[in-house]
Amino acid sequence: MVLEEPSYFGAMQVFRAAGARLVGVPTDADGMRVDLLESILEHRRPKLIYTLPTFQNPSGAVLSLERRRRLIELAARWQVPVLEDDPYSDLRYDGEPLPSLKALDVTGGVLYLSTFSKVLFPGLRLGFLVAPRAVVRQLALIKQLVDLHASSVAQYLLDAFFTDGLYPAHLARVRAVYRERRDAMAAALERHAPPGVTWNCPQGGFYFWLRLPAHVDRARLVARAAEAGVAFLPGWSCYRDAPEETTIRLNFSYLPPDRLAVGVKRLFQAVAAASLPGHRDETPEVSTQPIV
Repeated sequence: MVLEEPSYFGAMQVFRAAGARLVGVPTDADGMRVDLLESILEHRRPKLIYTLPTFQNPSGAVLSLERRRRLIELAARWQVPVLEDDPYSDLRYDGEPLPSLKALDVTGGVLYLSTFSKVLFPGLRLGFLVAPRAVVRQLALIKQLVDLHASSVAQYLLDAFFTDGLYPAHLARVRAVYRERRDAMAAALERHAPPGVTWNCPQGGFYFWLRLPAHVDRARLVARAAEAGVAFLPGWSCYRDAPEETTIRLNFSYLPPDRLAVGVKRLFQAVAAASLPGHRDETPEVSTQPIV
């Protein structure tokens, strides 16, 4: 199956557990490099294309409208279904919204997947799927093997939330809160980041994607950041194979602006402590890939 690189590490774990062989397509500021996809479809004949086209996890990239249309065109030509994972599109803080892949799809080849946990309540583990009836039925049967049935109480709560018309006001509130936190992290990065560190400023979603200088030692960075009370997602866990480039994903959704500023300052103190040009022999041994 085909996916973006980097991609959501949780999905990668699920696909690998199912025995899938993963083929990566590089991304840039406009999302998946669709210009590289056609050759993969022709020579590898994948069974599925998995993508997060809007505020991608982990990079925050947004697939451009031109690439969205081209992706659907290629998938239809090669008869490969597309799984569109879209947990973040309602959390837009700047710019104009783009149509989902599903909205552009005229052949029924896009399976649209989303969740309520990002916009409403993290503990409300309910999602939804938009797909042809035969696909929905088959996946419902498979889901019964996993948990038999989604929580009825959670479904009743969600139904009441929408029926009572609470969603628009709630969405406006969380957008305002997250926009403030995103801006606070962006300002802290500008203030504290040393030369050689680059990042995106996302128009929505939860994540900043940082690229660090080559002399920053990964294992030591994880250890030093943990000592400083800073958590991040190591970017190398979001690839099929660990790349040479050192990247990290920062999440701004949890903490208030003042704590985000402190966290970014501590992070770059950890980056400085993990910079070991000419001293890689001092790197501590790490036996497992860290997810913090």
